[in-house]
Amino acid sequence: MHPQVENLLQKISYIETDMELHKQILFSIPSDQTDDMEQVMQTIATQKQQVQDLREEIKRLDPSAHDRIIAIEKGTETFKAMAQDRQFDRVDTPDTSGACTITLTDGTDLDCLVAAREKTGDWMILTRDGEVKQFPRALVNQGETS
Repeated sequence: MHPQVENLLQKISYIETDMELHKQILFSIPSDQTDDMEQVMQTIATQKQQVQDLREEIKRLDPSAHDRIIAIEKGTETFKAMAQDRQFDRVDTPDTSGACTITLTDGTDLDCLVAAREKTGDWMILTRDGEVKQFPRALVNQGETS
């Protein structure tokens, strides 16, 4: 990954967090305060453009990193949609446990961004490449996940 890409990703994260705060502010503004609403909407629009510009810069600097980011974003959306109606009793991410790996019964270790075990014991993971994979409990070593 190009050295500047990490800095650009941090900027995007900061801007997106700030954008979410502005969206909350927008919803809290009384409907009769249209000037305030327009000002906040303009701020959100400016932030969206900043994020788009930073994404284009990433694409210019490191096209493969850009493609990976897009794949992870799409995979995240797929994962969220699939997870909506499921009940999980365990969810691991690198942030929560320091690692996110499941070990299959054949000894294969799969690194992931998210590993979620359903109450049935089946697993759904989001790989580091943005793929969503599902495994029945019989294929996962239940004691060897982190």
